[in-house]
Amino acid sequence: MFKGSMVALVTPFNEDGSLDENSLKDLIKWHVDAKTDSIVLSGTTGEAPTLLDNEKLKIFEIAVTLAKGKTKIIAGTGTYSTHQSKFLTKKAKEIGVAGALVVVPYYNKPPIEGLIKHFEEIAEINLPIILYHHPGRTGTKLSIDSFIKLQKIDQIVAIKEASGSLELAKELIEKTRFDVLSGDDPLAIDMMKLGAKGVISVVANVIPKEFKKINDLCLNGDFEKAQNIYDEHRGLIQSMFLQTNPICVKYALSLLGKCKATMRLPLVEPNKIFCEKIKNQMKQNKNIIPQLSTVPL
Repeated sequence: MFKGSMVALVTPFNEDGSLDENSLKDLIKWHVDAKTDSIVLSGTTGEAPTLLDNEKLKIFEIAVTLAKGKTKIIAGTGTYSTHQSKFLTKKAKEIGVAGALVVVPYYNKPPIEGLIKHFEEIAEINLPIILYHHPGRTGTKLSIDSFIKLQKIDQIVAIKEASGSLELAKELIEKTRFDVLSGDDPLAIDMMKLGAKGVISVVANVIPKEFKKINDLCLNGDFEKAQNIYDEHRGLIQSMFLQTNPICVKYALSLLGKCKATMRLPLVEPNKIFCEKIKNQMKQNKNIIPQLSTVPL
């Protein structure tokens, strides 16, 4: 149902911290033109914890209006509250999104019994769910046995696996019915070699066409060519994770003139050292990525 190059889109803000709707529209159009397979909104990269409900719904509305029928729109509706997650999922479905990204509840660290009930409640909305597993962010690491128990919830169709474990990814692919999507750009090709269906990507924010090519090649079994393209951009990709995501990728987009680097506290813009490193990587990619060739660095 969901596969290929799926961008975890940033949320652009104005300098006063308000939602920058014009930049958001431009970013969505850019990804539609790049044929990005899905746009994931209000996730980690979208600074979801700092977004108000009305802002999330506005973002979903704008994206569906611009991209429906061209690119799948997936709404990040997961929170640490079952009631709130269900409410947002219901509203997102009414807006017309293709699916919901629902993170394992963070901070409150529920046992598997509570987690199953959490997803059962959200599943009542009857919208396809991508379960987002990111222990480093949530504090909850699920075992393969827990995922097997979660299989009884039909609306969970895929797992965004971001634990950093290829071993767990392999088990998910071999022992569950879920489609597996890489949540780590550096592991994307290795996970797709194991049978993953694509990647929900941070780096695709900056190089959407290249990441689309990498995913398409992997899905067609041409891993060598995909790796060659990845290696051409390796330095740039690594620079996107010098600080907590999405600090670096948003700064890179600001260099492209796609949005401002403005973050909402407690996140802040990159320090000068990391800014220079990102700029240097952008310079080195000028001859590879046409859209970077006019960046005034």
